[in-house]
Amino acid sequence: MALTRRQVLALPIWAGTAVGCASASRRMSAGGGYVELGASGQAAPAATILVAMPDTLQTRQVWNGLSDEMGKQYHLVALRVDGPGAADVIAEGIRRHHPAGLVLMNNPTVAAYRSYQRAAGGDRFPPAVIVMTSFLTGHVTHVSCATGISYEVPLITVVTNLRKLIVSPLERIGVIVRGAQRAFVAGQAELARREQIRVIEQEVSAEPTSSELKWALRRIKHQIDALWILNDDRLLTPRLIAEGWLPGLTERPFCPTIVGAASLVSARNSFGTFAVLPDHVALGAQAAGLLFDIADEGWQIAGDAQVQLPLSTTTAVDLVQARAHFSLREDALRQVDRILDQD
Repeated sequence: MALTRRQVLALPIWAGTAVGCASASRRMSAGGGYVELGASGQAAPAATILVAMPDTLQTRQVWNGLSDEMGKQYHLVALRVDGPGAADVIAEGIRRHHPAGLVLMNNPTVAAYRSYQRAAGGDRFPPAVIVMTSFLTGHVTHVSCATGISYEVPLITVVTNLRKLIVSPLERIGVIVRGAQRAFVAGQAELARREQIRVIEQEVSAEPTSSELKWALRRIKHQIDALWILNDDRLLTPRLIAEGWLPGLTERPFCPTIVGAASLVSARNSFGTFAVLPDHVALGAQAAGLLFDIADEGWQIAGDAQVQLPLSTTTAVDLVQARAHFSLREDALRQVDRILDQD
């Protein structure tokens, strides 16, 4: 059953939700008050890890994985950061706790921390590990003393998993892209080429309209076997989803749609067919591993440190859409962690 435009506009769908965005009501209070969501681990004088995060199910899962791994040696404090305007909240957390290291969860939190660094000045900041953030490599280059774990699972991995589900060939993968993300797409296309996967781009403007997006969808769908939708907040606004993506995706020809957010795979609509996402608890444990390495280096990030890929992933499929439009392999459902098959 397709969602109405009003229902879609009410959904918390934005690329940042894929990476742990706070609810709309909390975003309204960006920077609105200092709130610690919790603490775990050792008490002082143990070194403190300050974890800046919105309060969502996904970020709590990352927090659990992080604190389980680090709590025996460090003191961890979870600080609520509700948007890019919360630089003052981060500043207060650093003033109170003098952390040895930071964990930053999601794009708005990284933007707030970047604002904090600009206001603080200088070049001496505690090392930061960034998680749950889309297009992480670009963010790391704009944050002093930072590394992290990419939220995007490589396209080649996603397509390999999707091939286990769907009978039809998956050799031509389409993507609608703004100029700002073309370098990211080019890197993914180069990796995918090793598995005889061709990436076909359809570029749109920096601020596309719904009609431009629908035109791009209609043009590209005739050339591809599956559509890859980027975690791009400029392409995944509620209005563009309601007035551009959904009308375009529900027109023939149908093709499987690959998304990077669990919230975009739902049996109630015909948006995402399939997603491969980082396991959030495991993501927290992986971030802990990075922090342990940084601690071993005297709380310095090694000069050759690179952004890591997520080590553990989960899969989700909209079974209603998949059965309605595509032929599934006999053992398809054994390959998926989360199956959505009800309204």
